[in-house]
Amino acid sequence: MKHAHILLLSIVLIAVSGCNNNEDNTNQSKQESDPVLIKNHQFSLGTEGDGEFYKYKSLNDIGTYETGPVVVNLERVEVVRGSFNQDYSEVYNVEADETLEMINFHIKFELNKEIDNFTFNQEHLHVITDNSEKIEKPNELLSSVVHASILKSPKDNSERYLRQFSFRLKESTAEKIEKATLIIDPPVDSNGDLLGEEIEIEVDFSKDNG
Repeated sequence: MKHAHILLLSIVLIAVSGCNNNEDNTNQSKQESDPVLIKNHQFSLGTEGDGEFYKYKSLNDIGTYETGPVVVNLERVEVVRGSFNQDYSEVYNVEADETLEMINFHIKFELNKEIDNFTFNQEHLHVITDNSEKIEKPNELLSSVVHASILKSPKDNSERYLRQFSFRLKESTAEKIEKATLIIDPPVDSNGDLLGEEIEIEVDFSKDNG
């Protein structure tokens, strides 16, 4: 009987321990998925900038890609949700305290050779989300500018500056989006001929390392 009591006690302790571990794992998973208030942000999306935004997902150091003479260094992708302060809502052409959900791509561009008379700009960038929402181009007021004359500038000038390209989500949400594909059209020459191949970069936010 004594051995039976010891065995029963052991089973109870193991069960309680398992419950605690499951609860700890649940809490840890919840903490990992909780959005983080952005305080400092290179492109003014933090509390010390133009508004209040929360980061839901992010990835760093995605990779380097080439299409013709254009080199694309995709340094960071982030999914954010928030709003701009009253003072900045008019600047960005949104309602005061309007909630925005966005994917921001932080990219450095450069050329791999000298070239004249070509066209490449931010309208060459498109996004498709995992629920098939297609966003044709970055929001022009929320995004940086890139064009041929910038890319041809000296390397110690603006060529290698980090730029942000923001895509507003309409059919997707910052909480639910799991994957997105950045599509980059190749540059074209003065005759309209393609100078490279289309780039497709799939971003999987389950691999969040930000």
